[in-house]
Amino acid sequence: MNETARHSKKVLSRDSGDWLLCCWDTCEKPGYEANKAVQRVTENSERKTVTYVFCSERHKQYFLHSHIRYGFTA
Repeated sequence: MNETARHSKKVLSRDSGDWLLCCWDTCEKPGYEANKAVQRVTENSERKTVTYVFCSERHKQYFLHSHIRYGFTA
């Protein structure tokens, strides 16, 4: 884990109240605020944002530069 993540806050789900896990497919560590990526999407003419959180900058970069992005464009 990088130095920033150690001092960053974990991300709490507003829906479930649980800590969010890293969005990299094979990782089950907690996601941190410092390692997030935000996507703006339009669904049924309604603008929304989707936030992806990661345990490290490395997993965030893997996600941003891989086929696992699931349509992430920002």
